[in-house]
Amino acid sequence: MIVCNIRHVFTCILIYIYCCSGVFAATPVTLSLDEAILIAARSNPNVQESQLSYVLQKFNLHIQEWQFDLHYAFQASAGVTRSNLPQQPTSYSRNYNIQPSISLQTPIGTQLTLTSNNPLTDHYNPSLSLQLMQPLIRGFGKAIVETALNNARDSEIISRLTIEGTLQNTITAVVNAYLDVVAAEQTIAIDRDAIKRAEQSVEQTKMYIKAGRKAGNELVAVQADVARANTQMENDKNNFAQVRYALLMAIGMDPNTNVRLTSLNIESLIRKYSLPSLPVTKRLILENDIQYQVDQIVLHGPTTRALMVAKDNTRWQLNLEANVATGNVTGVPNQGQNAGINGLFNTSYQTQGIGLTLQIPIADQLTKQGVVNAEIALKQAALALMQEKWNKETSAINGWNNVVSAKRALQFAENAARLQKKTYTISYQKYLHGLIDSLELQSAQLQLIQAQQVLLREKISYLKALVNLDLLVGNTLRTWNIKVRLQ
Repeated sequence: MIVCNIRHVFTCILIYIYCCSGVFAATPVTLSLDEAILIAARSNPNVQESQLSYVLQKFNLHIQEWQFDLHYAFQASAGVTRSNLPQQPTSYSRNYNIQPSISLQTPIGTQLTLTSNNPLTDHYNPSLSLQLMQPLIRGFGKAIVETALNNARDSEIISRLTIEGTLQNTITAVVNAYLDVVAAEQTIAIDRDAIKRAEQSVEQTKMYIKAGRKAGNELVAVQADVARANTQMENDKNNFAQVRYALLMAIGMDPNTNVRLTSLNIESLIRKYSLPSLPVTKRLILENDIQYQVDQIVLHGPTTRALMVAKDNTRWQLNLEANVATGNVTGVPNQGQNAGINGLFNTSYQTQGIGLTLQIPIADQLTKQGVVNAEIALKQAALALMQEKWNKETSAINGWNNVVSAKRALQFAENAARLQKKTYTISYQKYLHGLIDSLELQSAQLQLIQAQQVLLREKISYLKALVNLDLLVGNTLRTWNIKVRLQ
């Protein structure tokens, strides 16, 4: 279960129900970034699949723990036999039997089985037997016997980490997709302003031509500017539709859902993220990276245990077996044909046994091969983990440098856009006074649009660099106040 802010949770549930209802499909649903993240944290198929996998792993762990509990069994049978022999009357014999049993396996390999046999024919002679089997060499010891249990515990931890990693990746994907939608919207706004400026230039040029202050061919240039701006607008509208569908996919919503996104304050979102120092970044990525944690668990858990089991399989097998039985005294003198329950407690008619079974492997190449394979697998896993550690540290350095570089690029882009806007204003004033022609004004217009687009792109790039670094250091869930509580 994912726990977050109560107010946002309630809003998220209402929105999700609202979106899933076909009755309201025609009515747009307003969706903020926070609400999109909350919906994704609950309804995204990847998140749900990871949660189902955790349920399965948790049940597998329960099964392995159950192996060391008392196990009860009950077996019953009933039958009738008809005998028809020559010169003898037809006879019937009935037999019934109830066999309850209890078994237990201990963490050191001891196997105990207590069985009660209760046959009932013309007589009732129950019996009770206790059997014990204890490995003394191969298969002995808590570490060997509980190998499957410990592997199941590791799998449960890995599954829990997988849920956390899936949530982090899903939230990051939603944030990036939302930013793409915001960028597409603001690009359309830039196009709209460009069209407005171009149309204004057309009207102004018509007035100048009518007044005889400009040649008629200059109208073609400014009209071409309008056509170009309209073409760009159509392309950007198509891009907006595509990134909108990508956002719905990242959230895990029906693409036919009519969603209207709320405006996003990019500066406020930037302040939501913090930039740790480079040494702290490298430390955090090793501490919080999900895959690195999983690989550590696999190396020191199942892979190491596989080598231990492989070595154990090469040892001699020496098993101690003991049994005690009492009862079932049919045919024993002085006991009669129907001993009943008393036969279970008659110590004169009990049997005990004890023995050892030794099995010595001779030139068993398969077990030796198993040891070699396990040793090589362990060394390969250790080398892969070391390489992964270097890769993670490199990713941390690159991610940190990307944020720093993107921040500087954003500052340059902001300065360039501000200066280019002043340049266009000056150029437009020159155009009004006839100091430049429409081609020079068009050039200033294009440079302003490019500067605005670069500023938008650098702002989104900087924010995405922060989002990516937040994912690398494992801080995504804390940034968005989302916690994972497993039941």
